[in-house]
Amino acid sequence: MPDETLKTLIEQFSFTKITSALVFFFMVWGVVWGLRILSNWLARKFSRSRLFIASFYPVLRLVLWVGAVAFIIFGIVQPPMNTLVAISAGVGLALGLGAQDLIRNIIAGILILFDRPFRVGDMVDVGGQYGEVTNIGLRSTRLQTFDDSAVTLPNALVLSVAVSNANNGSLDEMVVTEFHLPATVDVQEVKALAAEAAACSPYVYLKKPIIVMVDDHFDRAFLSRFRIKAYVLDVRFERLLASDILERVKKEIVRRNLLPEISAPLFLARSTGVGAVAGTDD
Repeated sequence: MPDETLKTLIEQFSFTKITSALVFFFMVWGVVWGLRILSNWLARKFSRSRLFIASFYPVLRLVLWVGAVAFIIFGIVQPPMNTLVAISAGVGLALGLGAQDLIRNIIAGILILFDRPFRVGDMVDVGGQYGEVTNIGLRSTRLQTFDDSAVTLPNALVLSVAVSNANNGSLDEMVVTEFHLPATVDVQEVKALAAEAAACSPYVYLKKPIIVMVDDHFDRAFLSRFRIKAYVLDVRFERLLASDILERVKKEIVRRNLLPEISAPLFLARSTGVGAVAGTDD
């Protein structure tokens, strides 16, 4: 009986079938590689549709590889059902004993691709890591932070923690820029110059509203906290927009001499996207 099983396996995995499977595998790999190059080119060519284009590549890649594996098994190798069941049981047992984390990550990756809590190009905060999603694979998700660090997160971890998505598939994103001034400043004048500073930035998306909000704050002195809510043209310009707004606000405050002569800290500022925090104290 074992000799018959071995003979059947040798017949099923003949040199011709193995060669055909390898050729087909490399053909699919070439198509996937070509799709990646095409996706990157289209994203650069049509920048306003960059996120829409980039979000399709991971799904197409998964569909191609699943279809390739199915075709190799059922179209090229064509093992008998008893052989297929025996091999599947052995592989399933081996994976169950030694690759539980890998299986969890693969299942989580498939759920991410189809449930779409985020897509390639989204700005997300996952477990304290904030950055742009650059790749969604079957095993892991990769983020690119504003400090130019590549962060790789296991997919099972991504599904087990809260995920904050700043733009949810849109190219624009709200950026909140905060700064604090002494409570004695002219609030209406500062609000007007803050709105003007945001509207004059080359990174702002003017088709959406700019809002300036004010509330009280205490930090060693009574302060007025100003919050500028504006949308950035492209999520990658988030920090540039916040920096440009703060620079314009500081310059105009100094030019108009709006700060009273006091010894306490005069200007505290910080900027946030959804999930991102960057602060500077002057």
